[in-house]
Amino acid sequence: MKDTTCELNLISGLIQRRTSASLLMFCLLFLANCATPIGTPDSTNIDLSSSYAVRSFEDSKKFSQQPDARDPRSYYHYLMALQAEKQYQMEQAALHYKEVVQHDPEAERFHEKWIRLLLRTGQLDEAVRVGQNAIARFPENEEIEIILGDILSSQGKVEEAIRHYDRASQIHSGNARAPLLKGSLLEGTGKYDQALEEYKKGASIEPNNPLVQFYLGRAFLRANQLQEAEKSLEKAISLKPNLLQARHHLAWVLERQGKTIEALKEYGLLLKLKPGNLSIKNRVSKLHASGSLSPDGAGSAGGIPSELEKQPNIHMRIATIYFEQTLYMRALEEFQLVLVERDYKDPHVLMARIYEVHGRLDKAVEEFEKLRKLEPESLDILLYTARLYSLMKNTQKAVDLLNKAVEIEPNNDQLFHSLALAYMAQNENDRAIENMNKALALDSKKDSYYFELGALMEKQGDYKGAMEKMRQAIELNPLHSNAHNFLGYMYALEGRDLDQALEHLKKALTTQPRNGYFLDSLGWIYFKKGESEKALTQIQKALIYTEPDPVLYDHLGDILFSLKNYDEASGAWKNSLFLTVNQKGDLGGEAPDPETLKNKIDKARNLLQQSY
Repeated sequence: MKDTTCELNLISGLIQRRTSASLLMFCLLFLANCATPIGTPDSTNIDLSSSYAVRSFEDSKKFSQQPDARDPRSYYHYLMALQAEKQYQMEQAALHYKEVVQHDPEAERFHEKWIRLLLRTGQLDEAVRVGQNAIARFPENEEIEIILGDILSSQGKVEEAIRHYDRASQIHSGNARAPLLKGSLLEGTGKYDQALEEYKKGASIEPNNPLVQFYLGRAFLRANQLQEAEKSLEKAISLKPNLLQARHHLAWVLERQGKTIEALKEYGLLLKLKPGNLSIKNRVSKLHASGSLSPDGAGSAGGIPSELEKQPNIHMRIATIYFEQTLYMRALEEFQLVLVERDYKDPHVLMARIYEVHGRLDKAVEEFEKLRKLEPESLDILLYTARLYSLMKNTQKAVDLLNKAVEIEPNNDQLFHSLALAYMAQNENDRAIENMNKALALDSKKDSYYFELGALMEKQGDYKGAMEKMRQAIELNPLHSNAHNFLGYMYALEGRDLDQALEHLKKALTTQPRNGYFLDSLGWIYFKKGESEKALTQIQKALIYTEPDPVLYDHLGDILFSLKNYDEASGAWKNSLFLTVNQKGDLGGEAPDPETLKNKIDKARNLLQQSY
């Protein structure tokens, strides 16, 4: 929201240098003459040159080198960019900002927006080209300098990146990012003393930045300045307790100083979070055995053991912090930089999560398809990819992936269960039943499997088999409220064992007393027992706790009709008819017949007329 507000404030300069009453009409005339409606996919490619607003602008340019209004095409594409950003269509937004910049090259803020979107969408070479052109026009833009430094450093162009970081620090010395990232580059090239000085600069600018303190602590450790290292690492941990690498480094620093008890405490905390870490277990064993520092392990790394020698990817650390703070778009930028250097699992997983959160399931699937290439035998990746395809309503793709998962683990009942649900979503109920039976063959103690199999059998018309599965679910879980409701309602539909049906519904409502569908079932049982007043009470309660439901209104109409309240019965059936004809989703196989409802309405109307 903050970014949008700033950009809206800039529009006054983008459209017109002075405020006038003609501005609104100017924009309306422009939009009215556009050939393509707002929001269409090809809105970046339309030709607006023949619109009234553009012609007026071009005419004004002939008579003045600085016309009162700027090119209206830039305003149009700015609006399109905002809409695309709102929908997280970042590629589309980048194209629109490109048009904004083309038609209004002096709009500095939009150059930066365009470059950031190119970075977020992984178009790094284009981002560098655009960034270098922007810097030539706006040499005092610190943000673009840093972005260029980030991209070039991730591409291994260290000297070029350092020049951009230096330039950013010259423009604005109050930003710790430039010295931090420059320091990491210097450290990566073995210039440890220079790296230490850059980290010190960063810490003086942002003393409460946990990453700055962590990298500073590492540099102090490498320089064998152990007390300073301890202070920086302790501060990093106090600022960000889940920065495990800082805690690991601190444990080593304490060990190096002979502070065995303190070191063991840190190692103990690490083992709780990483119980399988062999190097930490080894350090703990040696400390317990010797009671003091074992000097082996320092080696040639300047006091840093081999397991800590590799420099942590700084962009991954920054991305993780942004992700935790839900600054997802900034996290995306950092993840793209991480992947340039090395392609591995973690960035793809977190990027997919960001896309999913923002409704871009297509992009989330793209990331998981990349993961499948990296780890083709990973069951977790297969299952999550299948889940994403299911959310996209591409159930066939989900089925294909789940079948691959079954090939990997043929004795996993949960995979057959997931496959059954996927087939059910495709209305392939026979195959769903087949796979649910396979799941039960592998694990016959899961009440949920019996319940879902029973529901499938009911959809296929096997009511006797369905009721038997519900009884089995209840045997395993006497509090299975949905199974109790199912049995009670089935008894009521058949008009038999109504007292037993009543017992089932009372048990179901004990667990879920405000479940509208359970209350509807209870009302329908009372109706079948001939107790319409009790039935009406329960149906009226059900109406409070459910969304408008055609079956419920049909039941209400029948109960009111039995009480000779023909007018209200007709109204209830009309509601049921409307909801049936205009149903928004699957009613689970149970839906009133429209013709039957119409006949009921006619019957109620005739009886009303006779009563007059």
